[in-house]
Amino acid sequence: MIDPSKAVRGAWAAAAISLALSLASCGVEEANKGMSNMTLEEAKTKLLALQHQIIDMVPEELVVSVFENDSSSLLSCQGDKKKWTGTGQVELQPGLDRDKFLDQVRDRTKGMQGWTVKDDSDSDGARTVDILHDDGTHLIVGIWDGPESVQIDGFSACFDLPDYEYGEKY
Repeated sequence: MIDPSKAVRGAWAAAAISLALSLASCGVEEANKGMSNMTLEEAKTKLLALQHQIIDMVPEELVVSVFENDSSSLLSCQGDKKKWTGTGQVELQPGLDRDKFLDQVRDRTKGMQGWTVKDDSDSDGARTVDILHDDGTHLIVGIWDGPESVQIDGFSACFDLPDYEYGEKY
């Protein structure tokens, strides 16, 4: 039998997550209002270029493996516009000074034109660096435990792709 109090808590949690995603999306859509005619290829290339720069900042002697997705499904943005999502992950040997590394990521990207960078934290309270471009390109850099890894999650700027069918990967 289903516990009604758990069902209600689950419904509230789902509603809260939905609201948070909607509000986050609004901020990105607001940032994209001034953008014009970016293509899928341009949006993806811009996101991956910064992701590669961040991965290259990891000291080679600490790298166990590197994973980067080069294709993914698209997310809705505004109307028929879409955005590409990417992930980069560097599995590490012990020894990375987490705060020093995240400081370097923050300091290197905040000097780049069009980028806004701030320290933030994930849902578990761990420090992250939030990187947002004027066009809506957005990366979040953090460090995971077990196995210890630098994690980079990214969302491209919005672009036109009206004929996209859900599930197709680019």
